[in-house]
Amino acid sequence: MQIEQALLSLPQVKQGLCLTEIRSALRAETNAQKQKFTKTIALSVLVSKAYAWFQSEEGKAIFREEGVTWTAEDFANKVFGWQKSYFSKVNKAGKLPAETIALFNAKCDEAEAAGDKPNRTLEGLHKWVKASAQGEQSEGSGKGEGEGEGEGEGEDTTAAVEVQVPTILTFAFKAADLGLGKNVSIRVQQDGTLVSSNTAYEINMALEFLKAAIDAR
Repeated sequence: MQIEQALLSLPQVKQGLCLTEIRSALRAETNAQKQKFTKTIALSVLVSKAYAWFQSEEGKAIFREEGVTWTAEDFANKVFGWQKSYFSKVNKAGKLPAETIALFNAKCDEAEAAGDKPNRTLEGLHKWVKASAQGEQSEGSGKGEGEGEGEGEGEDTTAAVEVQVPTILTFAFKAADLGLGKNVSIRVQQDGTLVSSNTAYEINMALEFLKAAIDAR
């Protein structure tokens, strides 16, 4: 909305809400998330390699000779200090082809360039891989007899990366305490989307109240 854009462009509001600092911190958070994900993937390759050896005949023989019997849960906990569920996610990621990881990262980069916040985590990766596989199966099962191999070319069947849009502004006005009607709650997401259950009239009333308070400073 134009009125929100005008509000957020006011120097007093920018300073009061620390918008410049917040955006800088969000960029730093995004870069840190990229680095963390890269390190996690590198670790996952090592974890997968280690677990494959543990399950190999050589590994089993050495453990038997030493009189030690481990389950997969024991391996996860005693080698890495992880619960079995998290170990499973890491190990699964370590088995993925490098091309799959590169494609997922590319999709995340595209989402970030569009102003969104992709879920660049192991959970996000596995959800994307699963959705992509389901999309390919649906595409394959949809071909009937007599359809040409070239049909459907050019269509993007790759599953979208799950996106988490962060909030950059929250505003609450306890109008009921002043006898001015319903309380107003506003949330603005990073992509510019305004989220509120209030009417335009109630929101404008709250913003006018805020503007009057700023002018009275």
